[in-house]
Amino acid sequence: MSVLHLSWFMQMRMKRLAFVLPGGEAWVRRLAEDLISQARSLDMECLFFSQGPAPRDLDGVWIELDRLHEIPGLDRLISLQPEPEISESVLDREYRYHQARFGGKFSAEDVEKRYALWINQARALYRLTMPDMVWVWNGTVYRSAAYAAAAMGMDIPLRFAEKGVMPGSWALDPRGTNGESSLLDSDESFPGEDAVTSMKTIIRGWDDMGSSAWGQPDRLAEKERNDLLAWAAGRKIVFFPGQVDSDSNIICFSPHFRGSLEALNFLVKNLNDEYVFLVKPHPKGSAADEAYRRAVGGRGRVMTNIHVLDAIALSDLVVTINSTVGFEAAVRGKPVFLLGRGILSGRSFVRGWKPGQPLAEQITSWLESYRRSRERMARGALSWASGLHREYYMFIGDRPRLRARLTREIESTRGEGSRRLDIRELEALLIPGSPAERCHGVPTRQLAGLTGRKLLRRIFNTKKQ
Repeated sequence: MSVLHLSWFMQMRMKRLAFVLPGGEAWVRRLAEDLISQARSLDMECLFFSQGPAPRDLDGVWIELDRLHEIPGLDRLISLQPEPEISESVLDREYRYHQARFGGKFSAEDVEKRYALWINQARALYRLTMPDMVWVWNGTVYRSAAYAAAAMGMDIPLRFAEKGVMPGSWALDPRGTNGESSLLDSDESFPGEDAVTSMKTIIRGWDDMGSSAWGQPDRLAEKERNDLLAWAAGRKIVFFPGQVDSDSNIICFSPHFRGSLEALNFLVKNLNDEYVFLVKPHPKGSAADEAYRRAVGGRGRVMTNIHVLDAIALSDLVVTINSTVGFEAAVRGKPVFLLGRGILSGRSFVRGWKPGQPLAEQITSWLESYRRSRERMARGALSWASGLHREYYMFIGDRPRLRARLTREIESTRGEGSRRLDIRELEALLIPGSPAERCHGVPTRQLAGLTGRKLLRRIFNTKKQ
């Protein structure tokens, strides 16, 4: 078989993944390294659309979305996309996100223009790269949501990726993330005793290492724990973990509270002196520690440097909007009360707030119900967690599990064949300043010829006018 025909054959059978993901974070690099290694072994091409600085020393094509304006001819391709139809609910969501993250920097009109531009950028990139599947990190708000919407509108198989509630875990969901994920429809009836015993062993290992879903400070010394118990003086300790007000969990899945401070004020106002509050502000949260201290007054401690596992162990109740801490508490046998929506919503081993009914009565009832059925509640949480660990999550460094998932995804997608540009042409075309040798020998004059009318004909299979 000639080199030309071999190249055509390989391009026909290789599947191409476009992955929209954050940039500039260490865990992104580790995930990408896992993915690249397994994709290569499966004859699969990876394109990374990075929302931040890209680790260009890794394999694959890395396209920084903030630098699309530097790509010759791409503006023309973007301008050819039809005006996107954006619903009022999406615009409202995006405006609230921009307000929470940027303050008053962007008007409602600015937000609409930005979101429309992102959709058309995504359409143009998808038409140019012709992926067989698109993975989008989060995909619920901001630019990632626009890229997800564009993929759905073009009928490209789409998966939503997100960090999981277990240490080192991440999910790939066909429906969405957090309060929109397929987990909301999952059954709790996973295998029984063996699953519970196995999950207990895994959690014990996490506890021994001080591992959590997110980075944590050092564990408390015994004296510090005893001092907190003495301060509580027999009152019930409510652990309240702060969250990021501009996070999609708050913007999309907290219909009653615009942020952590507002939710905490609600708790303090509606629970009597029988309760005291242990508050851990989120390190990336917008509310100042002093604002939390004012909210709890003499009935609370605000501790930025407490390990979440210590706070859970000390607490009698964990109240959260929809933080991952809710899961970490539930599997460790603590009653959890939710003020928003998340992957735990509707589970038998947690309780959600019902607006319109007195909060204190709901919490008292839940604590009593949990006390009577503590073992059953804890076993239910562990059994459900075992299913997540075995069947739903992937883990950084677990390449065999990722390979198995990639294989399933590849089998479910269609190939675009030889109509698309090959990976070498794309790398040179989409990475500003990429030298010819970076393209594995593709001549610069050949790449230059892919811009303008010739590029558009190649993408859309149009005839020369």
